[in-house]
Amino acid sequence: MSIFRSLTVWVVLAVTFTMAAPQSAKVRSVLGDVSFKKKGNGDWASLRVGAKVQDKDLIQTDVESGVLISMPEGRTISIEENALVEFTQVLFIKDSQISEVNIKKGLLRFNAQKQTGKKSQFKFKTGTMTASIRGTDGTIGVTNGGQSFGSLNSGEMVMEQDGQEVAVHAQQFVAFRKGKPPVVVEAKNAGDPDFAKKISEAVDDTTKSVEDIQKQAKEIDETIEKRNEDLRSKYECRFEPVPTLVNADSIEIFATCTEGMQVAIGPERYTSDGKRMRFVPTWSRAALGPKKFEVVCTAEHNSFVCGNISFVYRFDRSVKVIKSDMTKCEVLYTTSGFRDNEGKLSIFAHDSLLKEVTLDRDYAATFKLLPGTFKYRFVPENVEGVDASIEREFACFPKTGVKVKVRGGAKEVFKKKVSQGAALYPELLFDVEHIVDNDPSQIKSVEVSVGGKTYETKYVPSETGIGYSATVQIPRGKMTTVKIKVSMLSGETVLATKVYEFR
Repeated sequence: MSIFRSLTVWVVLAVTFTMAAPQSAKVRSVLGDVSFKKKGNGDWASLRVGAKVQDKDLIQTDVESGVLISMPEGRTISIEENALVEFTQVLFIKDSQISEVNIKKGLLRFNAQKQTGKKSQFKFKTGTMTASIRGTDGTIGVTNGGQSFGSLNSGEMVMEQDGQEVAVHAQQFVAFRKGKPPVVVEAKNAGDPDFAKKISEAVDDTTKSVEDIQKQAKEIDETIEKRNEDLRSKYECRFEPVPTLVNADSIEIFATCTEGMQVAIGPERYTSDGKRMRFVPTWSRAALGPKKFEVVCTAEHNSFVCGNISFVYRFDRSVKVIKSDMTKCEVLYTTSGFRDNEGKLSIFAHDSLLKEVTLDRDYAATFKLLPGTFKYRFVPENVEGVDASIEREFACFPKTGVKVKVRGGAKEVFKKKVSQGAALYPELLFDVEHIVDNDPSQIKSVEVSVGGKTYETKYVPSETGIGYSATVQIPRGKMTTVKIKVSMLSGETVLATKVYEFR
C-alpha cells in the first residue's frame, strides 16, 4: 500500500501557551550621585539599585559617580562619570531584543552578548553618529568638544555619521572629527574607559594631526598596559572551570581573588575577602548562542580586565511520544526546547517525509497516523552533532463499518443426478468491503465454516473490496448453511452466511 494515499488527513496541533511579557533593563549598582527622569519628564530623582529602566528614561551621573545597568539577555551598560544618557528604546520580548541608547554627554562602557533573535538590534547614538553593535564589548561616547567616538576590546561594530560609515574591529578606537576624516587608532586597551577619556582630549585638539593622535594613543596604551600588568602581578583571581555548554539561562561562576580588590562579572560586583566568591549571571531564555563575560577587577583606584568566562548557551530540541491509539489512528506527542528557540520538526514514515513544521514554542500535538503499520521517525532540528530523533512503530486500524458481500446471492440450489455423487464442492466467493485503501493488513482473520468444519480461503480479484474464495463441501439432500466470519484488527467482527441446497 502506498503511504501517500492518506495524506489528506494530517496533524492537529493542540496548543496551550502564555504570551511572554516584555522584560525591562534593571539598575544593578550605583556609585556616588546618580539621578534619573522617568520618560524624560519631571524633576530629577535619585536612582536606586533595582529600579527598572524603560523607554525614554534619562540617567545622569555626577563627578566620580557611575551606574551599572543589566539587560535581560545578558548585556551590561556601565555609564561613567559626568554623563547624560537617554534610553530611547528598551524592548525585550521573545526574539525581539531591541535597545537604542542616546549618549548626550560623556561615555559608557558596554558588553553586548551575541544576539541570535531575528529582530535583535543594539544601537548607540550621539546625536550625529549611530553605532550598531552585535556581540562585542567596548566604550562609546562624546568628547568634551562634542565629537563622537567608539572603541572595542573585542567583536565588531559599525559607526556611521553624515553618510560616512566606518567598520570598527577589536582593539581599535575610532573618532569622527568635525570637518576632518575619521581617526582610526590601534590599541590593545582601546576599549578601556581610561584610554577613551585620555585620547579624547587629543581628538578635540584641532592642532593635532591623525599621526599626532595615533602617536599619543600608542603612549597612552603602553602606559595603561604597564599599569595593568603591575596590578595583575599584585592582584589575581583564580576561576573554577565552567561547562562549555550550558542549557539554563544562568550559570554559577566561582572565583577566589586577592583580598581587598573589587571583582565584577556582568551586573554583579563584590569586594573580595580572600575567600571563594560566587557569581550567578543571568540572561533572557531566548538569548541563545555564545556567551562571554568579561571579569573586571578594581584595585588602587584602577580597573583592569582580569579574566574572561566563555561558554555556549543552548538547549536542544526534543520530542516525546506520550501514547498512541490504533483504532483512533492517533499519536499524542509533546515537544520541548522550541520555546524561544525556533526550529523545524520533521515527521517521516518509512524514510518518506510526511510533514515538516516550524515551531517557536512547545506543543502537545495529536498526529494522525496512516492506515496500516509503519515505522515513524520524529526529527527535531538541532545543531550539527546532536541527534534527538526518535523512531516508533505505530499501527492504525480504524473502525470503518466493514461489510461482507456474498457473490451469487444468499442462496443457491443445485440439481444433479444421483450418479454424479453424494456431495457437491462449489466455490464460495465473497468480498470484504469498506476497508481503508482495501488494505488486507487491516484484517485479523477470515473464517469459512460448515457444521464446525473450517475451510481454507484464498484471495481473488475484486472490484468492490478484498475478494476471497473457499471451496466447501455440500452434502446431497439437504440445505447447508456456510458461515463467514471476518475479524478486523480494529475490533470489528462481521458475520455473513450463504445457503446451498443440493438436490
